[in-house]
Amino acid sequence: MSIATVVTIDDAGTFPSGGFDYSGRQKTFAFRRIDQTYLQNPDWEHRDSTIVKIQASLADGVAGSWIPLTDSEGNEILVTTNSVLNISIGRCKLKFVVTSNATPNIDVRIT
Repeated sequence: MSIATVVTIDDAGTFPSGGFDYSGRQKTFAFRRIDQTYLQNPDWEHRDSTIVKIQASLADGVAGSWIPLTDSEGNEILVTTNSVLNISIGRCKLKFVVTSNATPNIDVRIT
């Protein structure tokens, strides 16, 4: 079974721009930088300051309604290398907020 790409992050900014509808429950998120130069050293943050944050909105993406997802200790989730995360959250809109000094090429997949 093929796992479809939800979004490809190809710049700094918000992806997708208005977020996407998330059906809820626990799912696995995979983040994979697909440019060849990162195969040997996939630490995005130290190479070019690339950081992906995940934000949720329970108000259909209305401005000011986005909150960062955090881990069980209250730390904001920061994706800085190829990663697989299990996320359990209810129905909402999700988006990925990216900062970078380069042009990242990151596939995000959800199972």
